[in-house]
Amino acid sequence: MASMNGTPSVSVSANSSGANPTLQTEITQALLQNGGIGRIQRTLQQRLDEAGWTEALRNYATELFRSGEATTYDEAVAKVMQAIKSGAQAANGATVAVPDLRIPEDAKESGATAVRKELDEILDFKT
Repeated sequence: MASMNGTPSVSVSANSSGANPTLQTEITQALLQNGGIGRIQRTLQQRLDEAGWTEALRNYATELFRSGEATTYDEAVAKVMQAIKSGAQAANGATVAVPDLRIPEDAKESGATAVRKELDEILDFKT
């Protein structure tokens, strides 16, 4: 369904459930059609770049491979995910300094704001 201005819209009511796969698909399709997903991604990427997070992540992953602490993509991803979840707490036996890779609060807030803005564009609330 499209709104008056041609933007795709999804009708939801007080009885709508976010767990409904059909509703999720409709929302995703509307966000894809109007470019909302790309705008959300760009907002998050910009905030992560501004905070130096992207560069810290890249440097950490590079050092994991150079040091031999990770020899496969899956090993590196596991170590990066651990660093994201725990902050700068080094694992036992780590030879590479673990940076604080938790997602910055500003990026989280900007991302949530971008998602809300995009959802406001496509959701048509019925009472």
